[in-house]
Amino acid sequence: MRIQKINVGPLQVCCYIVTGNGSSEAMIIDPGADAETIIAFIKDKHLIPKFIVITHGHGDHIGANARLKEAFPDIQICVHEEDQDMLPYPAKNLSILAAFYGGTTVRSPSADRLLKDGDTVTIDGYTFEVIHTPGHTPGGICLYSKNQENGQPPVLFSGDTLFKEGIGRTDFPGCSEKKLIRAIKERLFVLDEKTIVYPGHGPSTTIAEEKKYNPFVTT
Repeated sequence: MRIQKINVGPLQVCCYIVTGNGSSEAMIIDPGADAETIIAFIKDKHLIPKFIVITHGHGDHIGANARLKEAFPDIQICVHEEDQDMLPYPAKNLSILAAFYGGTTVRSPSADRLLKDGDTVTIDGYTFEVIHTPGHTPGGICLYSKNQENGQPPVLFSGDTLFKEGIGRTDFPGCSEKKLIRAIKERLFVLDEKTIVYPGHGPSTTIAEEKKYNPFVTT
């Protein structure tokens, strides 16, 4: 598996472009802004993007959806069913606030596929399990893949659920600190401790490191 991180937008969202080793299929996770940069990378690498997977519906994570859908009409926008209404409505995805894009509103096309807990997304033989982790938003999800090659550790794309020594904000509409912490403890901290965590903002970490050092989640 190959993982390319591109930091996008004023909030430096971690957009990930994930490919396998045997084909040109690609999955784009959280293309929050800078669509032309993402498109240029895909074209330069001769990739065929199959999915846009949104870890949650906030405006800083969906800002490039419309342009990517225009550039690659066959791509499927995937989001948890509980966040689907956030995509086309700036008031719901919070892009109407100055905190996102300096007040620029975001309207994403509607989802092509609605996800729920336990669903899978597959790229070039790599299977990613959808783990529903509500709290930052009602439909927040993480993507987990354990079928790595050559003994490589599992990977988790955690969106704004879990950061390196941090967690997602819980002071927005639809947030719940109680639900978020419960989801981290019961759904993420039970994973293989060697799992590499790729969050929605900031540097990568591991499950082991967060169980030991994350001050927001006590085990």
